[in-house]
Amino acid sequence: MVSDEDFASLTISQEKKIPTVLVTDILETRFTNGFSSIIEKKMNKSMKKIIEKCNTVIIPEVGDNEGNIIRVGPIVRQTSFSRSNLREKFSFDKKTIVVAIGGTDAGLFLIEKVLEIFPEENEFEIVLVAGPSLKKNFKKFRNLGFVNNLHEIIYAADLLISLAGKSTIDEAKEFGTPSIFIPIRGHFEQEDNAKEEGFVFEDINRLEELIYQKIEEKRNPVKSSGAQKAAKIIQELLN
Repeated sequence: MVSDEDFASLTISQEKKIPTVLVTDILETRFTNGFSSIIEKKMNKSMKKIIEKCNTVIIPEVGDNEGNIIRVGPIVRQTSFSRSNLREKFSFDKKTIVVAIGGTDAGLFLIEKVLEIFPEENEFEIVLVAGPSLKKNFKKFRNLGFVNNLHEIIYAADLLISLAGKSTIDEAKEFGTPSIFIPIRGHFEQEDNAKEEGFVFEDINRLEELIYQKIEEKRNPVKSSGAQKAAKIIQELLN
C-alpha cells in the first residue's frame, strides 16, 4: 500500500500485514490552540504510531534520513512538451498570469484580490485554475476549473500566483516559473511553506507591487530527482 496521507488505508494494511509506504511532508499537525489542541495531540500520537509502523516514509524535501523516514527531495511531475509547445496548446498569447487556488474555495481571496487589481482587460492574460469546488463565474478571467496537468500550466505561465501548497511550490521551482505564494491565514503548513519562499499572508496587501516585480524575473529552473528516488524505494519493497 502506497498512501499519500490516507491514514485509514495504512491502518487497515498494517492490520493485514501488508507492507506500507507513506508519502507525506507532514509528521504532525499544529492547527489548533486551547482545549481543542488536546484532541489534536491525541490525533498526532495516533498518527505517529501509524508512521512508525510504515516500512518506509517518503518525505519530498531535502534533509537527513532517520529511522524509516527517507527524504528524497521534491517529487515533481515531468512533461515531454517544450514550453513553447505548451503555450501554444493552452493559447497563452500574452504575458500570462496563472492564479491557482487548489481544490476548495479557501483561496477565493486570491482571485478577488487579482480582480481588484485588474478589473478591466490589461496587458496580461489572467488564467484561473480554480478547482472543482468554486462555481462562481468570473467573466473577466478564463477559468480552467479542475485540471490534471497543473505542472504543465505552471511551466507555460509567465507568473504563478498561488496558495502555498508544497507540491505547487515544488512544481514552480522545477520549471523556474516566477511565483508569488500567499498562504491561507492560520494554516500552519502553508504559512511555513510560504515563509521558506519569502512570503507571508500580509503580502496580499502588496500583491500588485509583487506582480510587476516578479513577472520580470528570469526563469531559474531547479531540477529534482525525488520522483525517481521514491519510485526506486517502492520498487525495492516489491522485490
